[in-house]
Amino acid sequence: MDHADEELYRKHVDELIRFATTLVGPTSAEDVVAGAVVKAMTSAAWPAVTEPRAYLFRSVHNEARGVCRSDRRRIGREARTATAERFESSSISLEVRDALARLSLRQRSVLYLAYWLDLSVEEIAATLQLSRRTTERELSAARHELEVHLG
Repeated sequence: MDHADEELYRKHVDELIRFATTLVGPTSAEDVVAGAVVKAMTSAAWPAVTEPRAYLFRSVHNEARGVCRSDRRRIGREARTATAERFESSSISLEVRDALARLSLRQRSVLYLAYWLDLSVEEIAATLQLSRRTTERELSAARHELEVHLG
């Protein structure tokens, strides 16, 4: 990793870890980010990337999809054994975490980017390489699911 890439990593690592935590949970977030960053920065496409932040977010999203496929059972067991005490210091209640866990990975991604990073629909679509309409549909579906589960 050259100096410029190292500086870019340090600049975005905290927000990438928060993003990954939303997607795969706190136990796998750092591994997902590390794997995504290594794959991104060693890919043949990296030197031509014009939006490195968005590229890294997409890389984390893709890495999270892979982790979710292979770790679905383990993550389910962890979620079932979680207690309210483990999340007492968190800014998100256990009830909200449970509702978020019911959403698809893509729905959690668009919610995180919309509400935690305050990105517009256009910025979310560009970051995740989705169409504007797909982004709007996923955001709407996620909101609806949360409304159903949180009343």
